Amino acid sequence: MSSYTIDADRIHSQSEIARRRSEAGEGRELARRLGEGERLTGEELATLFFAGDVPTDELLEMAACARGHVDGVETFSPLYLTNECHGECKMCGMRRFNNDLRRETADEAASRTQLEILHRRGMRGVALLTGEYSQGETRDEMMGKTQQALSDALEKGFEHVLINIGSLDEPDYDSLFADVPRREDGKFEPHVTMCTFQETYDPEVYARFMGTNEGNPRADYQRRLANFDRAQAAGMRSANPGVLLGLNKDVGFELIALAGHVEHLIAQEMRVYISLPRLRKASGAEHQKGVTDDELARVVSILTAGFPEADVVISTREAPPIQQRLLPAIGVLTAGSPGVAPYDDVGARFEVEASQFEVHDQRPFEVILDECIASGTPISGYEPATPNTLDAPAG
Repeated sequence: MSSYTIDADRIHSQSEIARRRSEAGEGRELARRLGEGERLTGEELATLFFAGDVPTDELLEMAACARGHVDGVETFSPLYLTNECHGECKMCGMRRFNNDLRRETADEAASRTQLEILHRRGMRGVALLTGEYSQGETRDEMMGKTQQALSDALEKGFEHVLINIGSLDEPDYDSLFADVPRREDGKFEPHVTMCTFQETYDPEVYARFMGTNEGNPRADYQRRLANFDRAQAAGMRSANPGVLLGLNKDVGFELIALAGHVEHLIAQEMRVYISLPRLRKASGAEHQKGVTDDELARVVSILTAGFPEADVVISTREAPPIQQRLLPAIGVLTAGSPGVAPYDDVGARFEVEASQFEVHDQRPFEVILDECIASGTPISGYEPATPNTLDAPAG
């Protein structure tokens, strides 16, 4: 199967048509069709997003019904191995030229200790994160750190490990995942997911925020867009695309392009997670206003109802009331800190001066997840720890 590409002019046109269709009152009929389980086109999903005559609460109920076959939500915690990065993304605290950020990198012992802490506290899913790097010594070092952390996480018994280290080339996949057990068909045996958020699918907006300098590893839009195709060819069975809501003012464009990408990945028989982070304050970056709470709820609901076989991911970037509102409509609530190796036995560090972005909910992940369980939502990927477990030494 060919790599995913987009026709930006066509999607801009579809987004404008979607606005006109919503103004013409087509939203109600589309809501009926979606509620009955019909697969809508990206343009139709965008029409429903713009349809002011379809209340957001109705869309949330529709999404909850679409998830009726799933018992609860999944969770995982992020584990940043470093905040060093060669990228130049204007909205990101980790960008290369941000002199306001306190740079930190965890060594192998610290990374292993972090995994032990997370596992002891009951977390069974972890996302390993670094920056993105140009070819050279730093890139090789960070790839090695990630490979070791992945091996340690699988050996420790983590049920789901997500890899968020930027776009990879074919040789990178061969080396990074050389030790991952595989099935007879060559696909990964453990649940390992490649995370590559396009941030924005609009090439012009992408260039404005991610840069165009050839020495910038994030500047190649198409290379990033095709990363999941290389991951699938390397044996990965799980993909996590995403958009940074608020970066592009045309949410309809992002919804149409993201829907097309999800369809492409599903056709490749990949399990799909859809991340929808909102633009947040970051160290040394000009803060732009993201989408509203209501707009976020509409995008979440429409994608969940539109792709019930996928799992929409929301993080604790969001405040508790928004988490609770969206909980019936999402597949994953990820809780934790964007700081480097930030966890101890009771909580985590959240200094924005040393993190990729600001997090609104800084409570210990046990408090957040136990709150969900108490409200009747089962959580997979989390085993509440007993007091004796918490007091146990690392090892």
